[in-house]
Amino acid sequence: MEIVGSIVAGGSDYLIIREKKGSSLELGELLAVEDGDKKYLYVVSSIEYKSILDENRLYTSAGTIIEGINPKLEIPEDDLKLFRKVTLVPLLEVLNNNIYRAPRSIPSFLSKVRRIESSDFSFLEIPKNRIFLGKIRSGSKALDLNYYMNGEEMLSHHVIIAAQTGRGKSNMVKVMLWEIMNYSNFGILILDVHNEYFGYGTQKGLKDHPRADKALVYYSKSPPPGQNKLVVNLKSIEPEDLLGIIELSEPQKDAINIFARDYKREWLKELLREDPERDKEFKKIHASTLRALRRKLGNLFRIRILEDGEPYCEDDVFCFEGAGETTISDIADALEGGKVVIIDGSTIPDETGLIIMSAVMREVFNRYERYKNEGLLRDKVQIGVVLEEAPRILGELYDKNIFGRIAREGRKFKIGLIAVTQMASVIPDEILANIGTKIIMGNEMQKERRKLIENSPQDLSAYNYIIAGLEKGESIVTSIFSKFPVPIYTPLFDDIATKRADKFEPVFF
Repeated sequence: MEIVGSIVAGGSDYLIIREKKGSSLELGELLAVEDGDKKYLYVVSSIEYKSILDENRLYTSAGTIIEGINPKLEIPEDDLKLFRKVTLVPLLEVLNNNIYRAPRSIPSFLSKVRRIESSDFSFLEIPKNRIFLGKIRSGSKALDLNYYMNGEEMLSHHVIIAAQTGRGKSNMVKVMLWEIMNYSNFGILILDVHNEYFGYGTQKGLKDHPRADKALVYYSKSPPPGQNKLVVNLKSIEPEDLLGIIELSEPQKDAINIFARDYKREWLKELLREDPERDKEFKKIHASTLRALRRKLGNLFRIRILEDGEPYCEDDVFCFEGAGETTISDIADALEGGKVVIIDGSTIPDETGLIIMSAVMREVFNRYERYKNEGLLRDKVQIGVVLEEAPRILGELYDKNIFGRIAREGRKFKIGLIAVTQMASVIPDEILANIGTKIIMGNEMQKERRKLIENSPQDLSAYNYIIAGLEKGESIVTSIFSKFPVPIYTPLFDDIATKRADKFEPVFF
């Protein structure tokens, strides 16, 4: 056991230690203190120089070094009057019988402090229906210890993965999905905007998983052999699927509701069909409102109006007749079957993909609501939806769409959100505070760090600079299902896929 310091001050909310020379502690490093039948775990929150020498002597000594006059003679390197003061904040108190809890006491004065070891976390159990998030990390060093969360708990109470660009958000999601595909315990829907999750050519992706043929479903405008062509019949789209995705004025919403009431599943086709005589009958809809709405929806669904006034789908993703009538329900079936479903969003506009996602989740929500009423929900798999456009979808209009409804009510129906974002501050407090698990990656923006710290399940008030200094792949997991904020390192997805692509082995990474 490597001793790195001794307790000299502090209390229940923090401890001060004098660092042993040469220990080179760093922010975020985990330390342990053993005291009788108890063990205390701490994290380094700040480091500063201290001296009990006269200040003038320090300046004189610095001058001898800088100016090259008798350098280092004024104060020897091993002088005990110079040291580093390290502040620790508490994580856990562990009893001999492996019961762990929030600290209720403090170790003895002048107790020795040592570096953490993997065995110090022997109290952690591998949960049923687990999801692998990464390896427990102490500062910049990853321990040989995997960290899992109970996927059903985590997904049902929503997850946010927050970081600036390039810090590993997408890598984290891919690693989670790879583990989920091992067991098919969860149905996950994701819109692959950058075509990075499925993988293409020699690029590793979820297509390389040993169980991809059983656990993965892929929809694309131009699918590879064996995958599904993305075609959605517009009869499957309901007015609520547009809310919060595109901006609609109140008169435009009223017009949509009128057509939906009169034409049911044909509402979109009839709204876009130009018939001057019929249009005059809609006295509550102003002509300019109808023109603007037709232009907006026409652009959204790539629909052109022919000379006879009939709407025509120019893009083969949507159609009015024939193909695609079961696409939405087929995707919902796959999710119920515990599969990961990827919709290729790289060749379609963002709004198009989001509306398809909205239609699918509306179908899933309606089914699960019915299952709950019938007493069948207990036997259904937990479902999650990955939102890489989280601030946009969960912004001001969140309460108007299906994603907002999931955010508010989803946990009652085994449906959860996995929100991925650079801008957590844009998400309303009502939603952010109710997201049960937050995976916080590096972020230099003070505003974003403050928002996440204020809405975290554990007290992260001392983690401001720790979060700012997190490197790619490093994160802090704070959850209502954990008694302490867990620092982790998530391996590169390519490494995981390469190591396990040859043979499926449901073992630890």
